[in-house]
Amino acid sequence: MTDDEWLLIAEFARRCRLPVSTLRYYDRVGLLRPAAVDPDSGYRRYHRNQLPTAVTIARFRAIGTAPDDIARILRGGESATSALAAERRRLTDEITERAHALAQLYLAEPCGTDAPRHLDLPARTVPALGFTAPARGLASAITRGIAILRSRLRHHQVLPPRPTWGALLPLDLDDEVAGYVFARTSTIVPDPRLTSVSLPAGPAVETTHHGAHDQLAFAYDRALTAAHHSGQRPAEPVIEDYLPARYGARPATRISVPIKHLPGPA
Repeated sequence: MTDDEWLLIAEFARRCRLPVSTLRYYDRVGLLRPAAVDPDSGYRRYHRNQLPTAVTIARFRAIGTAPDDIARILRGGESATSALAAERRRLTDEITERAHALAQLYLAEPCGTDAPRHLDLPARTVPALGFTAPARGLASAITRGIAILRSRLRHHQVLPPRPTWGALLPLDLDDEVAGYVFARTSTIVPDPRLTSVSLPAGPAVETTHHGAHDQLAFAYDRALTAAHHSGQRPAEPVIEDYLPARYGARPATRISVPIKHLPGPA
C-alpha cells in the first residue's frame, strides 16, 4: 500500500468535500472510523478507498437518515433492504406533507363544521388494523393503514362493495400516537382471521368537518365545547369517520367524542 493512498483527516475531508468536524462526528457515532490512528500523535489517517463510504454517508445524512439506519444500510443484507424501504416510506410521507403545506401557503382552503349534536352511538364491532405513528405524521399513517386494511380485507374476500373508513384515536395526542384504522360496514361480520375492535357505544357529541384533515382542530374545539356546556366530560377513544367526497365537494370527516356525566357535588 503506497503512501499516497493514506490521507490525514484534513486532506481526506478536502477530498470528500466535507468539514473535518463532520468526519469526527462520523467517527464518534461509529459510521466511519479512521483506517488508522497514530498511537503517539493521535492523528487520524484514512485510506482513499474509504471515500465511497464517506460520500454514501453524506448523501443519507443530507436527506435526514438517522445514523443507526445508515449503519444498517452500510452493513448490507436484509437489514439494509428493510432500512432502505423504511427510508423510502418516510421520504414519500414527508414529500406529501410538504407539498400539502406548500399548497396551503398559496390557497387558504376554506373549511366548515356542522353544529354539534348529542346522540347515542350504537355498539358495533369492526375489522381493524392497529398502528403507531408520530403525531406530526398522523394523517399519512392513517392513509397508509387504511390502504393496508383494504388489501387484507380483499385478500380474505371480505371487502364490502362500498365501505367507509375511519380511525379510533386517543383523546389526547402525545408525540407517538397509538390507534386503529377500521372499515365501517353493515354487510359483513369481521372475519376471525382479522383483528377486530369494538367502537365506543353510548352518549357522544358528534360533528362533521368539511375541509382538509389538518384543520380538524376547529371541529374538535366545537365538539369539546358542546360537551363542556352540557356539563359532561369527554372520554376516549374518539372516532373519526372519513366520508367520501361526492361531486367535487370538499372531503368530510365526522368526529364522534364519547361523553360521560360529570360527578355532582357531594
